[in-house]
Amino acid sequence: MIPRNRHIIRLGAFTLVEVLVAISILSILLAILVPALNSGRDAARSLKCRAQYREVAFSFVDFVSRSSHHGDGEQWGDSIVKIEDFQESVYRVHEFWDGPATLERVAYQPGKQPLMCPAGPDLLDRRAEMPCTAGAVGPAPNVSSGLNKRLDSKTRYVNGSPFPQKVYLNEKVLMYPDVPLVLDVDGKKAVANGVGPYFTAPPLPNDGPPDIYSNGLSWFPSFRHRGQINVAFIGGHVLSSRSPLTEPWWRWSFQPD
Repeated sequence: MIPRNRHIIRLGAFTLVEVLVAISILSILLAILVPALNSGRDAARSLKCRAQYREVAFSFVDFVSRSSHHGDGEQWGDSIVKIEDFQESVYRVHEFWDGPATLERVAYQPGKQPLMCPAGPDLLDRRAEMPCTAGAVGPAPNVSSGLNKRLDSKTRYVNGSPFPQKVYLNEKVLMYPDVPLVLDVDGKKAVANGVGPYFTAPPLPNDGPPDIYSNGLSWFPSFRHRGQINVAFIGGHVLSSRSPLTEPWWRWSFQPD
């Protein structure tokens, strides 16, 4: 009789130690790869946002340079532009409505609306026969891009006190390329501040008289791009910053004549 070996070797089987080692290696690889993948995704969204803002800036130049179809501003003359009309032309609301003949709210398609930041909320809709600032675009907390409010309402001093004055633009504004035009905003913060999310402006440094934005309620930037904010300028360029108010050549204080 041939004796049997009581210790049978099972070829191809893994020991518990080997399985644990393999799991540890996979965990390490995932710990390395997941942040890298997230970083790549965030970078792609920021790049897309900057491309969209560049499109908005170029559209602004075209809008201001036109001789007609400026929306409400046309009542003041063919060469007069209101920044709100430009905003409505981008959102395609009010006089620029191109949606179905309905008063129901119509959702935007993410990726096709340049004022919807790819890294922001992806649910935004619009309504016909209503100005943007009256809520044509919403919900307000989901608004992710805002235009420079000093291009919409400037400070006028009466007996030393600041009062808002409506701004009417013309082609002269294109002579100031370093003036911010559109930037990332936090719609939720705007709502919490009790203001609309469509326009934003920072308080200025304390080296001059207070203006209508000194209380800071109109300033609600979003640093959603890995701690940075994207800003497009009248000149058509788009820059990113972690500290936009300390950038030396960003003309936040500009007010049209």
